[in-house]
Amino acid sequence: MKTVLLLTNVLNPQSGSGRNASNLRTALGGAGYNVQTVNYDGHLLNFIRELRAAARKAHIICAVDMNPVGIIGFLVTRFLPVKFIVIAQAAYAVAPLHNMKTAALSRFVYRFADAIIAGSLFVAREIESQVPGVQVEVITPGVDMGQFALAEERKVEHPPFLLSVGAVKARKGQAISLRAFAHAKRKITGLRYVIVGSQTDEPQYFKDLKLLAEELNVQADVQFLPSVSDDELRSLYSRAAVFILTSVNIDFHFEGFGMVFLEAAAHGVPSIGTTGNGIADAIKHGETGILVPQNDPESTAQAIIQIVQDEALSRNMSAQAKQFAATQDLRHIGAHYDRVFKKLFN
Repeated sequence: MKTVLLLTNVLNPQSGSGRNASNLRTALGGAGYNVQTVNYDGHLLNFIRELRAAARKAHIICAVDMNPVGIIGFLVTRFLPVKFIVIAQAAYAVAPLHNMKTAALSRFVYRFADAIIAGSLFVAREIESQVPGVQVEVITPGVDMGQFALAEERKVEHPPFLLSVGAVKARKGQAISLRAFAHAKRKITGLRYVIVGSQTDEPQYFKDLKLLAEELNVQADVQFLPSVSDDELRSLYSRAAVFILTSVNIDFHFEGFGMVFLEAAAHGVPSIGTTGNGIADAIKHGETGILVPQNDPESTAQAIIQIVQDEALSRNMSAQAKQFAATQDLRHIGAHYDRVFKKLFN
């Protein structure tokens, strides 16, 4: 049994990156690998010491994103007899290529890595555009479909509500979806909006969002939940009419894939997301949901109205969303990684 050493910057499953890393660990374990984890918590010397000790027993090292663990991990293990892989999950796999301090070193690591695996086609293209000649494999993140086996049977609540899940910050675009909600509410009687996510990442943005709800006169119909249990979240997914996250790109930081879209799909919830980022791999446009331009409340509102008011479309999208999520089960994702790993040793 080969040992995979997974280098991460965050393992907290309450965050998107942490949940991706946790799911990857589960997928690789299910594929027959012995998975060990070294987490970088900001203490560089401790990370290096732990990495050196663990790397001597590993066959494969997988660094989740370039900054910081990709760069550190590659330099520390450069001359060890291991295969080094960069898992380019999201913005921290791309942003270092645009930073004067890290660009040259990041390109060096990408060029000499044994493999690069991106979480979406968008991330792959961004890396290939900045590091000519490298080949990037795309393996999208997965979900543990077993977690949703006990979920409530989908039953859309009436009056309907929209659901967003993600830290309340500018990059997640809640201000755009809030404006779209206010517009759609004029057409859909009783429509509500539930926004789940940390409110401390960008405190001023959260305050501005609440003020915006008041300006739009929809504050009574918007519910902000800083955190919920997994059972509560599954219940919300099961009752929501539409899942929505209108993410925007800010200074090379973007939605690398959007794990929450996949989780919504597993519950059969049609989704609305934005183009120009990795969400295009998480939503099959016109089938499991609708993709709209970034920073476009009007197009977003029309998408909301279309899904909520067309019951046949909503049912069809719900069914296709579940089918799509099933293809992204961790068992399938593990098999894709296993295929890439085996090629490295042939």
